[in-house]
Amino acid sequence: MKNLDKIVDKIEKNIDDKDKTREQALRSSREIIIGCRKAIQCLHQDLMEDAEKHIKKSSVKLADLQDLTKGYPDLYHAGFVENAAQEYVEALCLSNIMKGKQLPDPDKIQTTYSSYLMGLCDVVGELRRNTLDFIRKGEDLKANECLDIMEKIYDAVIRFDYPSALVPIKRKQDMARGLIERTRGELAIASCERRIEYRTDEFRGLLDKLNGKKKRGKNKKSDSDLDIDRVW
Repeated sequence: MKNLDKIVDKIEKNIDDKDKTREQALRSSREIIIGCRKAIQCLHQDLMEDAEKHIKKSSVKLADLQDLTKGYPDLYHAGFVENAAQEYVEALCLSNIMKGKQLPDPDKIQTTYSSYLMGLCDVVGELRRNTLDFIRKGEDLKANECLDIMEKIYDAVIRFDYPSALVPIKRKQDMARGLIERTRGELAIASCERRIEYRTDEFRGLLDKLNGKKKRGKNKKSDSDLDIDRVW
């Protein structure tokens, strides 16, 4: 029993260090998530340089977070590191898509495959926002291009039909599918409304043309002219 205090002191120090690491990791994770959300907001506002700054800062912080927790596997896999990585993947993938670049490789950005897939699913929601903005502006071609990318991402992630213990992606797959269906419907409605508006303007122009002929016909004394009333 002489070594009891020594053993307990060692265990206490380890747990104390672990607790401090956990608090630091949680704080870092929150900073990464906030930074990535700011980057996504900047991307939607077409502030590409600001978005790039936020993404780069988040990349550095994520690498530091991974180094911080690698000595404690249970902390690394506790969830907050994965959540931060998912937000980073979402921001980086959205940035690359909006810039017309290839998607980043998960091995090169040092994220787990699971967090990469989860972040990629979240990109669908941000692309829906882009699609709705294009619909509002009347840019149907760009809206259809965004919808096409959404569908390609969904077709890719739907291949992963594994237990949640391996890849907890089922809920995000369902959400992505729902967002795509709603976006497709809204795009179809907007397209129909524009065609109706076009036909209405076309018909209004025809009426104006016929009314113009009718007025000219009343000013003529000859009965042999076109009888507009008969046409109606």
